[in-house]
Amino acid sequence: QAKRRSWCRSSLKGTKRRKSLPPVHQDVTELSKSISLDLPEIDRLSLLLLSSFQFSARKLEHVLKETDGFSPEAFRANVQSVSEDLKRYVQKLKRDGTLKSCVEDPKGTSLDSALDESVAQVKEYIARFAAEGQAWDQLVLRYQERAEETSRRLEECRRSRGRAEPLSSLQTSQAGVLGTKPDYQKILEEQGEVLRCMELVLDELQQAAKVLQAFGEDSRQYLRRLSEQLGKR
Repeated sequence: QAKRRSWCRSSLKGTKRRKSLPPVHQDVTELSKSISLDLPEIDRLSLLLLSSFQFSARKLEHVLKETDGFSPEAFRANVQSVSEDLKRYVQKLKRDGTLKSCVEDPKGTSLDSALDESVAQVKEYIARFAAEGQAWDQLVLRYQERAEETSRRLEECRRSRGRAEPLSSLQTSQAGVLGTKPDYQKILEEQGEVLRCMELVLDELQQAAKVLQAFGEDSRQYLRRLSEQLGKR
């Protein structure tokens, strides 16, 4: 639905939005690409669970082929048996509404204010760090311009054989302090990808926390209804 944010990886849609973290294996992207976007999200989630299990089984079989005494026929029979059990269990999750609660936005649940504050604080630190780096760059540029002007004046004095002494204000201790400071702009450029990944991870953690809150609320409601039913009996 257009009004609800999709939980699908934006990097798999071919859009121009911010991409998520890269997959562990390149062929993992084929798991979701092979699932039609026209299906309901519950059915897509069911197929993704089954495809993930089959993908893991193929990876495990590829590794176990190198071991002694490995029987491909017995392994595939076990995989087929577990796959059938998984299909029945997924159907059960669809019937009891578990998969539906995973793809729908929770309603009436309060957001984790502590997590929101942590994410906002980290973003604020990143912005302040970038602003500080720019301020230091501007300060260094001003002192470089002053140093070049001083060198030019001294060179003119040598050429004219003048006896004028350099101004004391030009021989300050700030040059030594600036020399001990790191290149903040270079650090930001080198760590820019890490900072962006940190922001993405924090966003993913925030979404995971919301899903866990919704699951916890559903569990509490289920236990409350069960307690009421047991009390009536």
